[in-house]
Amino acid sequence: MNHIVLMLAGFLSGLTASMGLGGGFVLLVYLTLFTSLPQKEAQLINLIFFLPIALLSIFLHLKHRLIEKSVLKKAILWGLAGVVIGVLLSAFLKEELLSKLFGGLVFLVGLRELFHKKKKQEGKPNL
Repeated sequence: MNHIVLMLAGFLSGLTASMGLGGGFVLLVYLTLFTSLPQKEAQLINLIFFLPIALLSIFLHLKHRLIEKSVLKKAILWGLAGVVIGVLLSAFLKEELLSKLFGGLVFLVGLRELFHKKKKQEGKPNL
């Protein structure tokens, strides 16, 4: 039974990631609900899985000219700053509060995805 749940979690994680929905969310839910890992440990594992995939994605997107190089440096710097702030904050937050904040973030992102209309850019296909 455990192998079936593990394979299902891996499949759903990959499927949602391929659609741009955040496969890390599925991994976090699996780790916290089905393996009973504490939130902080699950987020650490998720981050460890995310980093090499992010680097590979950046490389492939640059290769296919899907990233504006002028934006890349700024995005990486802000992303790293967010990671540092998040790590520092998580050292002071209780596990229960961290879990609730994560749930709230997922909820807000979900609402934004449901109700936010994307602006059509001139000369670019609508993906």
